[in-house]
Amino acid sequence: MPDDLLPVLYGRPGFVNSDHETRQLTRSAALTRLVAGVLMGPSDLSSTIGRRFHRPPVPSAIACLQSKDPITFSHVASGTAMPAPTLAPPVENSFALHVHHAPLFRGDIWIQGGHRPMPVVPVGGVFIFDLRTEPVAQVHEPFEFSRFQISRATMDELAFEHGIGRLGDLRAEAFEPDPVLRHLAQAMLHRALHFGPESETLFSDGIALAFFAHIGQKYAGITQAPVLDGVLAPWQMRRLSEWVEVHLEGSVSIADLAGLANLSRTHFARMFRRSFGTSPHQWLLSRRIDRAKQLLKGPLPLAAVAAMCGFVDQSHFTKVFTRLEGATPGSWRRQLH
Repeated sequence: MPDDLLPVLYGRPGFVNSDHETRQLTRSAALTRLVAGVLMGPSDLSSTIGRRFHRPPVPSAIACLQSKDPITFSHVASGTAMPAPTLAPPVENSFALHVHHAPLFRGDIWIQGGHRPMPVVPVGGVFIFDLRTEPVAQVHEPFEFSRFQISRATMDELAFEHGIGRLGDLRAEAFEPDPVLRHLAQAMLHRALHFGPESETLFSDGIALAFFAHIGQKYAGITQAPVLDGVLAPWQMRRLSEWVEVHLEGSVSIADLAGLANLSRTHFARMFRRSFGTSPHQWLLSRRIDRAKQLLKGPLPLAAVAAMCGFVDQSHFTKVFTRLEGATPGSWRRQLH
């Protein structure tokens, strides 16, 4: 992001004190501009996670996947040390995975009341907190990390869809770097930076499924997931295309599309890519842009075109259209005449 945009994003003189903090807050700011229910998530989640880490409401994302419990994502960053230990989370049968975007050298951790010094945390370092153990931590320097949370019930449900048995507890060497998990977190941030608010959840759904597949193999001991072969039948592809054409104005989820094809979400995602040659999210964006091009041939205002094609607003429509077509909607329309 250009440096001259930073004052616009933050507007807090003196808060960005170094190049490192600039990078931290640039990524965090990318998510703060997202809309509720897609990537910003309900305000209670943003506020709850922020309060737990002594921060204002933090950028958060929710991937429901029509599961018992959603998979949640939050991005927490601060230019200063924590003023006190974190608030203990509610005791529940869930796991929180923290992946760090900046190194840490000074901190403390308490598990079930027992204290230990926090080891040195490298960039990409991951720590898994079992929320049954009332974990608490305090960082004595500026920090930035992304936090994923998944419940045991959702892990078991997704494992069943993958054709595998019940998973064990998630375990990891303390703060061992995990570039895959870090890249998944960065994908959420970069997506927000490039496209802004989005009305549908296919991208966050896809990240959630990739997150589960990765942690299942790396941290729960799955040696190899079953290979799901095959492609969608012609009737399934036709049903998907016809349904999406009617519902382009609204939000579309992985669960919606998988249900149309009478498949589980994980099986559907793999068969879809083999059948259409792209991800559900990219396919849906292409359909939205195709409809927009047809509407741009008429006199409708750009805001109306954006709404009829399922974009959050005209700004979101312009960002996506420009990125995919190399020209703004207005320029593209003028080139027709």
